Amino acid sequence: MKNLNLLVLVASITFVFSSCSSNETILPEEQSLDLLKTYTIKRDASGAYSLDFDLNNGGKAEKVLNTETKTNQIYLYSSDDQSSSRVTQDLTIEGTQLKVGFVDTTSDKLPQIMITDDNPKLLSKNNNKKLNDYSITSNGDGTYSLDFNVKRNVKVDFVYNNELSVYEVHLEDGKSKSTSFTRVLENEDGKPLKVDFVNHNRNSNKGEESLAYSIIRKPKVTVGEGSISL
Repeated sequence: MKNLNLLVLVASITFVFSSCSSNETILPEEQSLDLLKTYTIKRDASGAYSLDFDLNNGGKAEKVLNTETKTNQIYLYSSDDQSSSRVTQDLTIEGTQLKVGFVDTTSDKLPQIMITDDNPKLLSKNNNKKLNDYSITSNGDGTYSLDFNVKRNVKVDFVYNNELSVYEVHLEDGKSKSTSFTRVLENEDGKPLKVDFVNHNRNSNKGEESLAYSIIRKPKVTVGEGSISL
């Protein structure tokens, strides 16, 4: 009788261990992983835009231009023949706006990017732009890294405009200890992140300098999930 009870106990323990082992095998297959890891939108010194993004293992990307909405759609899908986990796409401003939308076919994540800026083809060589280049990176944890460089003799001030819910980077004539800046920004839950570069340009009248300034908000960047607007 003792032997019978011992056999029942051993069988029960074996069943428990085999069940746990079985669950451990199935569990990872049931977990879904977003294909998009991080992305960076950037503008170089010439005014040209590009997009860099990293994919998790098994992800592949295809860019399609939606001519109706003038949006660069980046479709992400699973593939066994992933050639590279890092992808770079050149982007073109249509008029004064640039729109990018990620479509992850394996999840409901829909990162969107909207930018208002000048078309680099229409810029004159003697423009008085104070911003040299910039980039915004989604870190994948709800925060964004803003990196930018300004030209010499440009003073930089960071302000959060509560009324507009916008991070403002004010650029005006003045002395500065640095021309390179970086900030880590965080958007409110459920709201898109908005960053405006606010240029304070001195007006001139018949070649004579004036004390009056004009304020131009360019570039304006909005990033978020789903439908967003500037």
